[in-house]
Amino acid sequence: MGKSVTLLLTGGRGTSFRPCSFPSLCVPGLLLAVLLGGCATRTPAPPPAVSERRAQSSHPPPTALPPMPEGGYTWQHLVAHAVAANPDHAAILAEAHAEYLRYKSKTDLQDPRLTLDYTDRDADDDRYGGAIRLYTPNPFVNRHLLRTGEAARRETEAGAEMLKREIALTVYELVQEVLSEERMLAVLRERERVLSDWAAHMKTRLDAHVATQADVLSIDLQRLRLKASIQQRRLAAQTARRSLQALTQIPGGQLTLDPTPPDWQAVLDTFEDERALVETAFSCSAELAAAQAAYEKARATLDTAKARQIPWFSFVQAGYTTRDSSDANDLRLRLALNIPLFAWMNSETKMATAQMDAATLRAEGIRQRVRSELAGRLADLRETIELWGDYRAALDSLPEPVREAIPDAETFYKLSDTRLSASEYLHQTELRCALIYGQLLSIAGGM
Repeated sequence: MGKSVTLLLTGGRGTSFRPCSFPSLCVPGLLLAVLLGGCATRTPAPPPAVSERRAQSSHPPPTALPPMPEGGYTWQHLVAHAVAANPDHAAILAEAHAEYLRYKSKTDLQDPRLTLDYTDRDADDDRYGGAIRLYTPNPFVNRHLLRTGEAARRETEAGAEMLKREIALTVYELVQEVLSEERMLAVLRERERVLSDWAAHMKTRLDAHVATQADVLSIDLQRLRLKASIQQRRLAAQTARRSLQALTQIPGGQLTLDPTPPDWQAVLDTFEDERALVETAFSCSAELAAAQAAYEKARATLDTAKARQIPWFSFVQAGYTTRDSSDANDLRLRLALNIPLFAWMNSETKMATAQMDAATLRAEGIRQRVRSELAGRLADLRETIELWGDYRAALDSLPEPVREAIPDAETFYKLSDTRLSASEYLHQTELRCALIYGQLLSIAGGM
């Protein structure tokens, strides 16, 4: 802050004023004119309604869950539940409002100061007096302070948007993990059925002294290993479901997911125009919005520092004095004017300029990172989808084993188990496609 000099403009010693003729027209009119000039740039916010104040002062009552969509919850439905159930998101929004009020409070009117004087000079010349001082707001400064508060609010709200996207990506990945594990469990249970039939067949051959004990032991070891895989998949699916329940606050019995798989070719078609994708990512980036809000806040801070260099009245004071020995009364009007000096020594302007430069560099870094991450994720998605499609086409081209067409039962069981085992890779590759797609959506603002 630069130093300032306060000039007191004092005038108007009136005569022939009676105590009952305390100025009620000219002085209030002058005070009102000065105050209106200082408040011209402030727009008071309307008071919240009664219901809104109650909602702000207490937690909302718990409400029943909306009915489950037909076919089950999609990840978009669960994201809405998770964000609504997350108290940190609401807390950041409340902090954003408090950040705005922190700057707005600097523009509020100050309480007037009332002084009463009594001087006992002698028996016939007692003096009584009083004065009221009204502090005048600075319209040049207040306008930029409100801009600073608005930019600070947007900067903090960007943090809530970033948290929302983190929650969305977590929910999306958990949903894909649950669906993938359930599909893998279905394949493993089918393999378990095949191996069970195969083990029964081998025991029959052992009883007929056609197979050896080593053949039966080999099948039992495969079944044991498969049982462990099933337990691991079931545990992974249950863990992901519990995490979803914790995020969305939906009971486990009501958490039914929509198992409809995406059309990966249609997904690729939506990413044909990479330039439009990058522009969309820029417009939806919460980090970029935070950097832009930081720049605007620093710019408003710089304008505030410059506005403080403009001379302005700091207060207006009106005083009234009467004497016992005389019918004459004194009326004094005082105006205090601040004249900033040594503004070139003010470090606030330098600090705001440095913050503007930092916000500009940060925004440019975010743009470069978004471009590189989008290009990398998009290339990974295209390659993985192509790999998934080629493998699926190759697997579908191989005929499934038919028991009637294969006289040897052992060969049939072995081929059936091998084909089911090969299909596991297909589900793993599809899960990788889904996870890359989720990361791409998070970067591009599709969450």
